Amino acid sequence: MAKIQKKKWNYFAFKCYVDFMFKSAYRRVKYLWKEKIPQDGAIIYASNHTNTLMDPLAILAIDRNAKVFVARADVFKHPAVLKFFTFLKMLPINRKRDGMDNLAKNVDINNIAVDVLHDKVPFCILPEGMHHAMHSLMLLQKGIFRIALQANDTFGNGMPVYIVPVGIEYGHFFRYRSSMLVQVGDPINVTQFISEHPELTDVQKQIRLLREELSDRMKKVILHIPDDTNYNATLELAQLYGNRQRRRLELNGNSLINRFAAAKETIGMISALLVTSPQETQELLGMAEAFSQQRHALGIGMKSVLKSKILLSLAGKTVLFILGLPYFIFSAIVTSPVSILFAWLSTKIEDKAFYNSLRYLISLALLPVLILLLSILAVLIFSWKWGLVFALLFMPSFFFFHDFVNLIRTIQSDVKWLIHRDLHKQLEIIKYKLSKLTQ
Repeated sequence: MAKIQKKKWNYFAFKCYVDFMFKSAYRRVKYLWKEKIPQDGAIIYASNHTNTLMDPLAILAIDRNAKVFVARADVFKHPAVLKFFTFLKMLPINRKRDGMDNLAKNVDINNIAVDVLHDKVPFCILPEGMHHAMHSLMLLQKGIFRIALQANDTFGNGMPVYIVPVGIEYGHFFRYRSSMLVQVGDPINVTQFISEHPELTDVQKQIRLLREELSDRMKKVILHIPDDTNYNATLELAQLYGNRQRRRLELNGNSLINRFAAAKETIGMISALLVTSPQETQELLGMAEAFSQQRHALGIGMKSVLKSKILLSLAGKTVLFILGLPYFIFSAIVTSPVSILFAWLSTKIEDKAFYNSLRYLISLALLPVLILLLSILAVLIFSWKWGLVFALLFMPSFFFFHDFVNLIRTIQSDVKWLIHRDLHKQLEIIKYKLSKLTQ
């Protein structure tokens, strides 16, 4: 049986298409600090897990190299799925909830993983073990460390083993064509780590220290809000204080990394204020929570709240709406099979975290078929020139459709923010109290 890491031309051809469609699912995509990825050893990627399939796809697209992933074993049960996932270089891994008998099967998977790493093919694990659409980090599972330690025992003398933390931040967890920021953290040289801690003869102690180290390094490249009780209020304040924080930190521009840095600084500031001024800070968080609930109930986006010249912005969006409406109608019609199928399947899914993955998979499979069939139809009815024109018009239509829907949403949000003046007063009080606390 061929090794899962064996190079195949059809895999790389498909990967190019998968990567293109994945990046097209976001309006703004930024990968940072890829130069930190070691070139001299075996690499295990470890990222946070907030957005189901989109998280491993973000790691897959980090460079052109093939990568081997693990996924929950229950999705591999059907033979056709097993064959397809194997082609995608995915391995089944069992969890505690699958029973101890099934958990024992992971020994074989670990051996395959070590063989993959020995051939210098990156191995990817989402060590939280399950997804959660929150800006935080759950307790890391032990599997990633067992594989790293086994690989180090097998070939660590000849080639170092690294765990590379990756932080993935989405502008919106559930919204298609949002933004995505992927940051590579400081790698852990497992081989060096073990040699520097000869006193750690017990594997469980090695795992415990490695888990603490990886957790700390992952938290540096994600927005980690440790306070579950005040989670929503803290996130609201981090966003409301974003512009001022960027000025305070002398971060020029509204880039994804600047927004991330400002929000992370504010989250840390609020955690500190809860210690130094607990009563005042808790009162502020209560006001932020109330503001957040009212804002979301009215459908007002944070971008509307943060705009300084909202009337000018609204006027510009209205012009774009008028100009783009004809192509939007065309886009809505030609991509309707994708939209209808997604609308139907999404009713069967309770967890919204799967929505982007579902929409991505449907577009991945159906868009090429649609463009081919509709272009052929245009050629048969009119001519090959019209078929070519139709194909060129179709290509960006699916992404334009979602961008235009987002434009409509932001116009509605801007109008609602202008109307609800009571929220403006609440915002001014929140800003005043926050400025007093941070003086």
